[in-house]
Amino acid sequence: MNIKLIFTVLMLSSFQLFFAQEIKSDTIKLATKTTITTVTTIKDTIKVAPAVASKLATEAEKEALKKEAKELKDKLKAEKKALREAKKIEKEQKDFEKKQKAFNKLQNKILSSEKSISKIKTKISKEERNLIKLKEKFEEKKSKGKLDSTGIEKENIKISKCQIKINKLEEDLDKAEEKLQKLRD
Repeated sequence: MNIKLIFTVLMLSSFQLFFAQEIKSDTIKLATKTTITTVTTIKDTIKVAPAVASKLATEAEKEALKKEAKELKDKLKAEKKALREAKKIEKEQKDFEKKQKAFNKLQNKILSSEKSISKIKTKISKEERNLIKLKEKFEEKKSKGKLDSTGIEKENIKISKCQIKINKLEEDLDKAEEKLQKLRD
């Protein structure tokens, strides 16, 4: 879009310059066609009057051409100003798009961290249920007297491993919640 805008402005300005030069060349032709005659009699003055009138007309045309040139310069300045404003608007739009992308990226990170927090919470609840089941089985076997000292130690090791796993998951949960809090700030 930027290239199209620049190309259009250049084409308009080149057309204006082309026609402005063409007008200037016409004035030169008119100036070269006029001839200076000397006034000797009243009859000659009547004949010379159209020449003087054409000379005055060329001066008026020169003034008109000057006005047109000034108008063309003003138009060119206005087009340059419009081009600068268009570039400024385009830059602002790009900045807005960058900010929008950054915001969307941040929202995606927040969503993913919330999902990871919920996954960790489900894992913790699952492990706590497993721990409760292990403790219940251990108590049943212990109350029935089916366990000897090595069996008791094995069951205690299973229970402690499960507790360690829960503690690690809780640490991961704390880290994930801190990360989420930083993203939200």
